[in-house]
Amino acid sequence: MKKLKTTRPQASALPGARGASQSDRPAAESSEKPTKADLGLTRWHQAFATTDTDLGAYLRLQAMLAAGGKPAKDNLANNYSFAAVHSLGARDGLEALLAVQMVGVHSLAMKFLAIAAVEGQTTAAIELSTNRADRLLRTFAMQVEALKKYRSKGEQHCTVEHVHVHSGGQAVVGAVTARSRDRGVGDKGNGDQ
Repeated sequence: MKKLKTTRPQASALPGARGASQSDRPAAESSEKPTKADLGLTRWHQAFATTDTDLGAYLRLQAMLAAGGKPAKDNLANNYSFAAVHSLGARDGLEALLAVQMVGVHSLAMKFLAIAAVEGQTTAAIELSTNRADRLLRTFAMQVEALKKYRSKGEQHCTVEHVHVHSGGQAVVGAVTARSRDRGVGDKGNGDQ
């Protein structure tokens, strides 16, 4: 049995990489440009953060249906839902699922607001539609916060913009990290710093 030796090509040896001269590239690769289908597939993979075509197709279908589209050819809803999911820039599967949910919730909320704006309705019908939209928009805001928290891994950041140090005062310049709330032996509050 013959063992094949596999090596990873250096970055400069890859087609199109910096440092690779035109003569280093095969003739077929130097003239090849990505096709429209290749670019579309790349955009599709970015939108749904997956290379699994079944999962991506189903997520796209869910987003389109939630946006009011129909399984038959509905380019407006299909394009809108895809662009909306893509604009959220999902980085992994969980973010892709949340992005599809967010598009659905937002679309439905806008639908209820449009229904509420139709003239000739009773006050009760307007109130019903606006209440539904309100609940959905609150859900959307919670989804935005969940996405922010997930992306920041639960870390909180605080930026201090203005600091005034008066005569006789002291200031710390540089990165400051918070101490644990568990006080160890010898900790007496701020006096032990």
